[in-house]
Amino acid sequence: MALIETIESVVDRMKKNSYRNETDIREAVVTRLLHELGWDIYDTLIVQREFTVEKRRVDYALFTNSTSPSIFIEVKGPNAGDDGDRQLFEYAFHQGTPFAILVNGREWSFYLPAEQGSYSERRVQKLDLVERNSKDAADVLVRYLKFDRVRDGTAYADARSDYQNKARAREAEKAIPLAWKELVAKPDELLIELVAEKVVSLIGFRPTDEQIEDFFVHPPVAGKFQPTISLAEPQAQQQPHERLKQTTAKGVTITFLGQTFHRPDAVSAFIFLIQELAKRDPAFLESFATRAPGRTRNHISKVRSQVYPGKPELEASTVEVSSGWWMGTNLANREKDRLTKIACDVAHLKFGVDVVVEFPNAHS
Repeated sequence: MALIETIESVVDRMKKNSYRNETDIREAVVTRLLHELGWDIYDTLIVQREFTVEKRRVDYALFTNSTSPSIFIEVKGPNAGDDGDRQLFEYAFHQGTPFAILVNGREWSFYLPAEQGSYSERRVQKLDLVERNSKDAADVLVRYLKFDRVRDGTAYADARSDYQNKARAREAEKAIPLAWKELVAKPDELLIELVAEKVVSLIGFRPTDEQIEDFFVHPPVAGKFQPTISLAEPQAQQQPHERLKQTTAKGVTITFLGQTFHRPDAVSAFIFLIQELAKRDPAFLESFATRAPGRTRNHISKVRSQVYPGKPELEASTVEVSSGWWMGTNLANREKDRLTKIACDVAHLKFGVDVVVEFPNAHS
């Protein structure tokens, strides 16, 4: 392909420092490549040199019709930086030219001046002829600068698509830290499960959801983290149901239909509430099971193994809350709080009035 051969020839001469100044870049690089890209460099109605824009001049104005330029090209001396951005953007802005290219011979920067953002954000591509292989460089030049593609609008459409993709990528990059902050502030059941499974793969048994949630809410200071459970300690020999209770017990007060009850920890408080609601209405547990499925568990089921399907190691953390009904207790306090509100709704009770309970760290 003639374009690839021309690029290779240009690059070879660049490496030999054959291009001494801006004029050399214009005549021996830009004009030569425009010719290979299908531009009639001898037709002054198509390729205009020193195009005047409000008493200023831009090196090249490329036309595909007789009314207004489709592309401006501003040329700088060899190895010049992007200091011509502002000047080029001013040319394009005053003339309403949609596409602008800044060239120093080796580097070609392609801009959409009418889009939003800083100069660098409006640059859809930066091509270094020396760093890129000649085939890739030819593909870029054809994509944005081939005459037929500029004339039918394909080059501009592709440039806009590339700009929008980069803009979306920048927005996504900015949003990732915010998304992570929200996830760890209110950890989703699936996120907790992923961490739990990784812990199991490391030490052989599962932490409680409360331990994981507490880690997210109160992350350790770097270099000062001490694991709650160590395999070197006697705790490693405990039974699975004992390992699941390594969190610190916190007393919880419940107000249930005007009566006050105290339970030693969040788990026993949650069990108490579900059992009391089940006593009031024989159909409660059936309705609650339908309303409260989790992503990776059922929370409550008539089949004990289906509370934590596929996780027999968690069966020890299920309790029989009523005859024939099993409920999982390995829940983060935030999840206990959510499920309690659902349970109140199922029982036609008002949470915060008929049922008042605050699980530790449920709203951290």
